[in-house]
Amino acid sequence: MANLPPGTTPELMASIQGILSGYQGRGGLDDIMRHLSTQDPSVLENLVNAVASAESSRQVDLENYDYASLPVEQSATWVVQLVHMGYQDATGRVSDSGSPESQPTFQVFVYDERGTYRAADGSGQPGLPSSDFLLTAIKKAIASPIPPFRPQLPEVLMVARKLQAHTAALKPFLDSLPRPFTWRLETAEEEEEVASGVHRENVAGVAKDIRSAESAKERGNKAFASKNREQAVKLYTEAIESLNDAWAQKSSDAEERKIKSMFAVCYSNRAASHLLPGEGQDAKKALDDANNAVKYNPDYAKGYYRKAKAQQLLAQTSGAIDTLTSALSKANLAGEKGLNDALVEAYGGFPQTENELRQFCLDKFRSEAGDKRGRNLSEFRRRAEVRLQEVLGPQASIDGL
Repeated sequence: MANLPPGTTPELMASIQGILSGYQGRGGLDDIMRHLSTQDPSVLENLVNAVASAESSRQVDLENYDYASLPVEQSATWVVQLVHMGYQDATGRVSDSGSPESQPTFQVFVYDERGTYRAADGSGQPGLPSSDFLLTAIKKAIASPIPPFRPQLPEVLMVARKLQAHTAALKPFLDSLPRPFTWRLETAEEEEEVASGVHRENVAGVAKDIRSAESAKERGNKAFASKNREQAVKLYTEAIESLNDAWAQKSSDAEERKIKSMFAVCYSNRAASHLLPGEGQDAKKALDDANNAVKYNPDYAKGYYRKAKAQQLLAQTSGAIDTLTSALSKANLAGEKGLNDALVEAYGGFPQTENELRQFCLDKFRSEAGDKRGRNLSEFRRRAEVRLQEVLGPQASIDGL
């Protein structure tokens, strides 16, 4: 591994080589992302420049390339496949779900019998790729493949049935390639076999990632119980990464609900870890995580509770009250003890003196010019009235003020 960019670790380069070699499985991508997150920015800049330089140096003139001079790898079979990647809206953002304003996006892959990629190209534009784009992807797989592959031809090139409309445009080039190279369309049986295999792998992959997330979450809970912030954050992050892997695959409705629920719990628990007192407490990170928690589960009480706690630590008291009153306005959360406790605390507790308590209740429950955010919260009002009766006597009531 000579001539590494300055400061680049062998581990990082090993992960990059794994990605470039096209080996399958999520381990390579996970590894490279973990390494990238720990690298010095200047090292990453060197690496990006080096990769860009390498990419530039291997540009190939695909139109004038001497394809007839290439060796044919005996018994090698390559597949040209079209894969739906999501939906692109007017802003260019791609998501898994479509809308009336969005258009589908696709990517062309050329891979060998081992499942390793020789080419992976997206047009950058929504809609099906053109015949010219498809032909260019095939030429790249042959003459300028993803490293470390070298230019060569397979014995058989199989074109996916969904690309049948392009065969007339592909035929002149493919027919010009030297024997024993041949090419053909995928059969209906082969198409069904691929679809079944992808489905089986997908089902197993989602279940495996969910199990990994559950394991990491449980270990994170133990670290949190021991007040080990660093380890808890690390493990909850690991759980979230596994959930991201599961989410990226095609899950069943039941699995999708479970993934969303676990996202909410893991983000909320990581927020709680960031809120642990002492060195390393980070209310801003806690707030970001709590926001994600309630995004994935808008009815998750702990997400709102930790969001409000983070806001209070950031001196955003009014925002914390907004968070809590918004949560408590939900019918299924209205009586939630922790949220009601937190709301009373956010208001500084119920006043101790008669005049201050009277004014508090008027402001929060009666006055037109007062703070109306908790006015329709039955449990908050009940607690205030109980406190009013403790101070003013058993006959006292908010309506009687």
